[in-house]
Amino acid sequence: MSVTMCQSMGFVVSLLGVAGTIASTCMDQWSTQDLYNNPVTAVFNYQGLWRTCVRESSGFTECRSYFTILGLPVMGFLVSSLGLTGCIAATAMDAWSTQDLYDNPVTAVFQYQGLWRSCVSQSSGLTECRPYLTILGLPAMFQAVRALMIVGIVLGVLGILVALFSLKCLRMGNMEDSAKGKMTLTAGIMCIVGGLCAICGVSVFANMLVTNFWMSTAGMYQQGMMQTITTRYTFGAALFVGWVAGGLAMVGGVLLCIACRGLVPEETHYKAVSYKSAGYRSGTGYEPKKTAIIDANTVKSDEGRRSKYDYV
Repeated sequence: MSVTMCQSMGFVVSLLGVAGTIASTCMDQWSTQDLYNNPVTAVFNYQGLWRTCVRESSGFTECRSYFTILGLPVMGFLVSSLGLTGCIAATAMDAWSTQDLYDNPVTAVFQYQGLWRSCVSQSSGLTECRPYLTILGLPAMFQAVRALMIVGIVLGVLGILVALFSLKCLRMGNMEDSAKGKMTLTAGIMCIVGGLCAICGVSVFANMLVTNFWMSTAGMYQQGMMQTITTRYTFGAALFVGWVAGGLAMVGGVLLCIACRGLVPEETHYKAVSYKSAGYRSGTGYEPKKTAIIDANTVKSDEGRRSKYDYV
């Protein structure tokens, strides 16, 4: 019986402790405004772990969440950096298009191509790659894919650098939070545009592969009979890396754009007005009212001054 009571009491006390921990974590009054020097005020400020609140004397309360914690600016910076790394890796990879082995699963030579060179891998393990020695001889869409990937990488690098210097944990002289907010917004837009360029480049290359694949298939099969055997290419691993990297760069840019809201000060509809009682002086308590001393010479000198309105 005693063991059961101890277990029940332990369960109840533990449940109350967990409930109290959750309640204290969710509460907004972790720190409140000190009213020692200003006991009567129209605005009362208090802060919690997740947001800061302002309560007016009329009873209206306005709360604003923290947008500058680790979750948004730093997370956006990390996700954008990961997306930029993926874009660079996808651009440098050779497996943008790989040989289709549907009709010939066993082959002694395997071919794959990238943006900068084409490679041939033999069954013995020997791989030979040859760079493209021409620029004007390449298709226009192929060169457009190169340009889009390079532009995306350049914008991503610039966005990451701007986002790095706009982090609130880094101080650069007397830079204000509003300037950091503008830098964060600029970095987010750059990352979004860079990720969009990478996705467009990969999608254009994928469209080229699909078009060439079906044209090669139509040339191979005529009237239901196989006439010629040509090499067909399908999607390579670099395409999927580019799609994922571009998406990560855009997500990181969106997080940076959202994080700039917490750095730019917002104008509220109320003005902080404080009221002090008569004769109150901070630090000394109430003091008697002082009586003004009038000097007779001053009165005479004022009477000696005449105005043109005195005779009206």
